[in-house]
Amino acid sequence: MLFKQIPVEIDNDACSKCRICASLCECIRYDRENNLISINTISCKGCGICVSSCPSNALQHNFDRIFVLSEPKEIEPFDCTNCGYEFLEDKEKIIFCSRRLDMGKAIEAVFEGKKVVVRDCLLVEKTTKVDNEKIKKIKEILELFGIEDKIKVEK
Repeated sequence: MLFKQIPVEIDNDACSKCRICASLCECIRYDRENNLISINTISCKGCGICVSSCPSNALQHNFDRIFVLSEPKEIEPFDCTNCGYEFLEDKEKIIFCSRRLDMGKAIEAVFEGKKVVVRDCLLVEKTTKVDNEKIKKIKEILELFGIEDKIKVEK
């Protein structure tokens, strides 16, 4: 399923400042100081009720800036390009997927006193081989600084 968002623009020179559009839509605001109508283009869905209600024809859809939004793709296990999890973090620990282990972030977390957990894909229960090279390098760096090893690999 696709969703189209066609943004609305205003020609303030043509606008009569009647504020009908502002009374119909929460995305439109009237600035009394500057005597201007403005549109919040982030929250505007492009429904067009303001365009059809404008007696001055100052509001128009901008068909040059159409946004086509599709439904989120279902995420498959180990599909890192569509996964939203880089890591999960709380006060005591940070958990990385084995495939998305960020060495810099892991070392930073250890310096902050957090435990670092590396586990397989956060979306599945089955295990695969964890990238031991990165973990080995992180442990070497921590050892250079004389910091206790707080890296744990979960299988």
